[in-house]
Amino acid sequence: MESLQSYKRANFFPGLKATPAFWNEMEDYHFNKETLYNSLFHGYGIVPEYQQSLHVQAEKTRGGLITLLVGSGLAFDGFGRPIFLYKPQALVLDPKKFKLPCTVYVTICYNERMEDFYENPENYELQGYQHKEENSKVEILSEVIDYNSYVELARIRLEDPDGTGINEIKNNEAFSNPGPNAIDFRFVPWINRVRKGISSYLLNHMINLFEYTESLGNAGYEVIQLTSLRNLQSVAMTSKMILQTTGVYFDDLINMIIPIFNMDHQVLFDIDEWEREHESEGRLYTTKAAYEEARVAMYALGDLIKSYTGAYDEIDKILDTHNKVIDGLKATLVEKEVSTNDIKFISYKMPRVLLFENERYTLVDSINMANEQSLESHEVRFINCKHPTTSNEAFTYPDGVLVHDAVKRWIGGEMRFHLKNIVKGRKTLLVRRTDILKGNYSVDVKYEDKSLKTLVIDGTDSQNRWRNVFVIFDEGEINKYTPELSFDIGGQGRDNSGTIWVYQLL
Repeated sequence: MESLQSYKRANFFPGLKATPAFWNEMEDYHFNKETLYNSLFHGYGIVPEYQQSLHVQAEKTRGGLITLLVGSGLAFDGFGRPIFLYKPQALVLDPKKFKLPCTVYVTICYNERMEDFYENPENYELQGYQHKEENSKVEILSEVIDYNSYVELARIRLEDPDGTGINEIKNNEAFSNPGPNAIDFRFVPWINRVRKGISSYLLNHMINLFEYTESLGNAGYEVIQLTSLRNLQSVAMTSKMILQTTGVYFDDLINMIIPIFNMDHQVLFDIDEWEREHESEGRLYTTKAAYEEARVAMYALGDLIKSYTGAYDEIDKILDTHNKVIDGLKATLVEKEVSTNDIKFISYKMPRVLLFENERYTLVDSINMANEQSLESHEVRFINCKHPTTSNEAFTYPDGVLVHDAVKRWIGGEMRFHLKNIVKGRKTLLVRRTDILKGNYSVDVKYEDKSLKTLVIDGTDSQNRWRNVFVIFDEGEINKYTPELSFDIGGQGRDNSGTIWVYQLL
């Protein structure tokens, strides 16, 4: 680790004798501070997009000479010194001076030149140079020994296999494989140039918006399996990750939004195509008002991107319009919200995504009592039970819809089972179809042999016997990936279970 030198600023007082050495120390103080700043915040290499960025280009030969033209620009060496090339400079490359085959290096290094000599004919001790010009020296070297002092601008692999001489140097046409006798930029160092930043408020707003977009892509895919929804999720997740880790400049924001817009467009187009290919399923997403609202917002977003000029208020409008697209897609794809009471009477196929009590849940697991493979994989078993049986039933819900299901029935004891595909620690909703012919009882729902919840079978109904009962495990209560649960009815009670569905919070 380098030792940190002590920095001393000049301090004036009456009677101070300001000698040339004193003034030069002041200049050195500022220059040393500048080089420290350059080393820490800019690093080593060429400054991009300034002047001609020290670009090296081969010129046509004149009189048999090979000329390399180095454009003006700025670089910083390993000591933080600024290396200025104020105007383009031509270099003559003579391959005969090198032992072929070999690699030569076009380099630039820091060079001070004394300027503006003040002459005092009457007293030679009172004359000297008035300025030090911060300049540079551009050279073609056969080897670079000190990379702290020299910055490489290009290199050329010189080869003359047939011995006829090298008469031309080609400009770079293939960055990854320029070939012999061609300018090679692969090893040129560049620094980061500071640009317009973004506020922490805008940064957090975009992170939240991309997270919302990511969750919508995931939730939408649970409803309708479109590749574009997965892609939307991936693009949003990547953009969020970039914002959270490396950070971006303000000018980069539009380049993060354009891929999001492209995915917005693709998702809406794919939903329309999916409908035409699956007419028999009868799911008409494009007829919903929310779909049309999302489509209108998507076209408006495209117009805003096309006319974007880099203003802060334009970014705000663009982000707000994308948010409207996602709101529309959410309202289009995610199922109708279900209340605590409504969930008891769901007679249709349980959806992959459930909007329950203002929270979005996705279906992660289910247990089919008629499927031996499902029973075995979930390790369904009865402990201390009397007369456990399985029967195929066909009952109606209160809306009159007839539903077929296999039902496990038992007297006393408990039915144990394991859940699968669980994200531990996440809020979990467990729904069970139950025959309430003999209702009005409660069941202890145990997690790892500990009573945590109570499943309430409220009321009896001999006509419409199906109900869905549920319990919710709060965040952090389930802390295993394959937790064991049980329905415990006690010593003499009767219980039954049809299909079990397991949802987790998105």
